[in-house]
Amino acid sequence: MKASTLLLLGLGLLFPLAPNLSAQPIPHHFSGITVTPDKAVTLSLNGSVSNLFNLTGAVRAQFMQMVDRYVVEASTNLTDWTRLATLLRTNSDPNPLLFQDTNAAGFERLFYRTYTNHLITGFPKPSGPFAVGIISRILTDSSRTNRYGINTNSSFMGTLWYPGEPPQVGSLPGTSSERAVAGDRNLYAYWGWSSQWTNVVPQLVSYSLPDAPLASGQDRFPLVLYSHGWTCDRRLNSQNAEELASHGYIVAAVDHEDCHATVYPDARGTRFVPPGSVSPSSALIASRLKDIQVLLDDLGWMDSNDPLLAGRLDLDRIGMIGMSYGGGTAAETCRRDSRVKCVALLDAAIDYSVYSQLSASGLQKPFLAMNRTLLDHNLPDFSPGSQTLYTLASQNAIWLKLASSGHFAFTDFAWSVELSSNSRQAALAGNACLLWFFDKYLKDQSIPFPVRQEIINLQTK
Repeated sequence: MKASTLLLLGLGLLFPLAPNLSAQPIPHHFSGITVTPDKAVTLSLNGSVSNLFNLTGAVRAQFMQMVDRYVVEASTNLTDWTRLATLLRTNSDPNPLLFQDTNAAGFERLFYRTYTNHLITGFPKPSGPFAVGIISRILTDSSRTNRYGINTNSSFMGTLWYPGEPPQVGSLPGTSSERAVAGDRNLYAYWGWSSQWTNVVPQLVSYSLPDAPLASGQDRFPLVLYSHGWTCDRRLNSQNAEELASHGYIVAAVDHEDCHATVYPDARGTRFVPPGSVSPSSALIASRLKDIQVLLDDLGWMDSNDPLLAGRLDLDRIGMIGMSYGGGTAAETCRRDSRVKCVALLDAAIDYSVYSQLSASGLQKPFLAMNRTLLDHNLPDFSPGSQTLYTLASQNAIWLKLASSGHFAFTDFAWSVELSSNSRQAALAGNACLLWFFDKYLKDQSIPFPVRQEIINLQTK
């Protein structure tokens, strides 16, 4: 093969940059090509995200810790393309990316292309053997109305992450959250985050591939449900969901009525709920519990009728995750619903004045409770609530803290808004604990508990 038979192409995406971005980044491009004597081809790729979001100071320093991804594809005829690789480079790294195509010698001619747009994420690459797909579904409960202030509306949004087929030509990751949701300045102001981040987070992508084919085969996959924190939304723990899906789980999450915003795929559009306008109360708790019951019922319907998921949901192996206020939702659901076998609580806020039976008799199902060590955002210490459940448990209970972790280290913001080396390490330790827990109690795997220095005050029964 001669070097003259190689052609390098740049391929533009349809991801528009936000109109308020004034910086001029350098698009992804090929910067060089080398052919070795054995006819292996080495490609050099480059591009710059410097000042992509026109950020300064600490916010810019956090952004530069994130990762940009380069997709490389090849063809022998400019018609049929093959996905060769997805390369990762930290935004602060000035060095070109090098990719060696060792199979090039077997072809008379080759064409290479890369997408020119930046594909930036703060998330670590999922560690499991599966690619991750993502879909959204509308759930309907006709017994309730006037949700999000829409007259007679009885529907709410759900999202599922699942084991998918490897990415094919043209398959690109979706956004890390719905852009209208991530760009809601009211939420960021409420939690004290800089409005600058509303220029960044809506542009970040995840590792999930929208509408990807479900992993081939006949295997049924265990299910993990997710309940978000007060004033948060169903995709705030996307990174946890991606990690579990990559290891063979289907993760399903819903937007509760206190979510700060939700996006419908129809004329209803985006519905914003002013943070704090739906106060924590017994009525909200009842509504949240009903949401999960509707989700559980709909999953049964999906296993028979959904064009993507039918026949692939293991309805006998269902667990749940609850973050913050969602921890109470998850724990009570697990206690009262025989379909849910185990639960993981992420810095859970449990109101025992409402969850009186939890306070009296505990959970009596396998549970993992993880709490923070830093008392931040003017939030109280939630660990006594989890310790109450641990004290009442007779067996299969795990309680721990993650060193140097704040409340939102248990969400995607460990990788974006409150990104630090401590938040990353705490989040990775949390990932390891979640995977161990569900592998043990949903897949019946006998594996040792993860050993990480971030895991402290560990108690087990």
